[in-house]
Amino acid sequence: MSDNIPPSVEVVKLWNPKEVITFLESKKDELFLYDEDIDIIKKNRVAGIDFLEFSQGDLGELGMLSGPAKRIMILVNKIKSEGQGEQKKEPQDLKRHLDIIAERLDGMSHEMKKIRLQSEVAWFSAPGLKTATEKGTFIKSNSTCINFPFKLTTTSQRKGYGKFKNPPSPEVPEKTLQEYFINECKPLQTFKDSKLVVEDVHSIPLLATRKPDFVFIERGCPLDALHVVAVGEIKKPDKQFSNADVGQAVSFGEKVLELQPRRAHVYVVLTDCRLIFIYKVTRCKFNIKKDLRFSYEYVMPENLKFEIKGHPPNGWRYLVTILECNREDLGWVDPSIEFNSDTVKLVRSINTGRTSIVYEGKLNDMDSVVVKLAKKEDYSSCFEVEKNMLQNLENIPHIPKLLLYKENSLVTSPLGTKVKNFQKEDIRNIIETLRIVHSRNIVHMDLRRYNFIRDDSGKILIIDWGYSVLKNGNGRFAGALECMPDDILKFLVNGEQITYLPYIDLICLVRSFYLMLHKPTKTDIKRISFNGVYDFKSRAKDALAFWSSHGKSDFWQKIHQEANDLNYDNLIKELEVLF
Repeated sequence: MSDNIPPSVEVVKLWNPKEVITFLESKKDELFLYDEDIDIIKKNRVAGIDFLEFSQGDLGELGMLSGPAKRIMILVNKIKSEGQGEQKKEPQDLKRHLDIIAERLDGMSHEMKKIRLQSEVAWFSAPGLKTATEKGTFIKSNSTCINFPFKLTTTSQRKGYGKFKNPPSPEVPEKTLQEYFINECKPLQTFKDSKLVVEDVHSIPLLATRKPDFVFIERGCPLDALHVVAVGEIKKPDKQFSNADVGQAVSFGEKVLELQPRRAHVYVVLTDCRLIFIYKVTRCKFNIKKDLRFSYEYVMPENLKFEIKGHPPNGWRYLVTILECNREDLGWVDPSIEFNSDTVKLVRSINTGRTSIVYEGKLNDMDSVVVKLAKKEDYSSCFEVEKNMLQNLENIPHIPKLLLYKENSLVTSPLGTKVKNFQKEDIRNIIETLRIVHSRNIVHMDLRRYNFIRDDSGKILIIDWGYSVLKNGNGRFAGALECMPDDILKFLVNGEQITYLPYIDLICLVRSFYLMLHKPTKTDIKRISFNGVYDFKSRAKDALAFWSSHGKSDFWQKIHQEANDLNYDNLIKELEVLF
């Protein structure tokens, strides 16, 4: 055997099957390997992570003779024990320091998930639940234990990998657990009866802004929120899953139901690579008094790890059974909506707003359209308003066309992309459109940059008319708080009703443009929703404080005055100077 230092474990882990074969070919003479020995490895598509997990028995099960199997295992063990090379020379204190950094980064990721969970108040299971721990506590107290709901698979696994035989220690970062779980799932997906695949999405905001650790998708389907069949989360091993673990995992299931509006239930898999815990989250009729939107059932946790050869544990069989299920059996529903004689198929989710989920759709399998679905029944009034306004403003350039409507859903065209910056021609097009809108006694009230899109031809459109109002009406605030005129912000601070006037739109447009140009940091100003914001008056004060020190140059003051005086033509000229 050669005395050369073998490659490090970290390097081998990254090898694809082709690189494993190349390495063995280079060791062919040294290990006295025959082509048929290497062909066994090649035929089983062994990647680097699998190669490191081999035992001599595993190689024997694959059909390799004991001699070459022993020699390959000597090499594998040498890589594990000696192949660290320079890493072994690394000072111990530096290694500890790097481990601490890795743990902190892992913890930051966990905290970011918790923060994101806390921000989605509208979809909490019950009032007052602001953390994953509180959510998990509620779920554990209000869930029902059930038997595993599917006929268990008879499939078994002869190979060494895919058996979860050597899960990482509890001290490793969650990232290591993630890699291990995904790699152990790969061979399970190759079974002839497997219909689903497990996709690693821990770094992808697949569910709007949410990032579950993994999802189950039907083989061959695009990786999109609409095609998620089941969802999963990986946590560090402990005596039992904490309330926070359960709360966070189940919240991903609830998010799937939010993004798949026709679906009744979804399964959530929670695992530490040793045990598997399954929750079933079911959409229930909204209980206004208790603010309940979901019911919960769970299957008792079972072992994933093979302990006895030839006897797969129930947890492993649960996982394989899910992979072998039809997606419809797991609750997935074809994402389409019927409008009398028309059918709109949802293609992908493209945005999540304050009141709605927005999708790209196909109308009668032909035209691309925009589909807006209300997050909950409370927002049906906004949809009714938007429908009426779009009908009133029909055929006006730079306003979407309403195609179909029914309660809590709107279908419009064209499909567009978000606007990051205005172009010179946009200024005239927007302001001339607002002049027409105002002449029809309508005020948009929500003119922030998120409510402008650009179609395929480059034309800008003003969208989201759900908070628009009739001119000169009085009432509560609705709209883009961060862009409101100072006097409106003062009314809000004082708790007074406001009068809906056209100048509000023009000031909002000017301030939105200012924010696009100057891009203040998030600490300078926050994107604030009017709907259900805690301590609303203080947020209005924050916006007032921001504008007291921004946009105060003579140039911007003149622009503000033109907007305030409804001088549409002068406003166009002044803003076009900026291009």
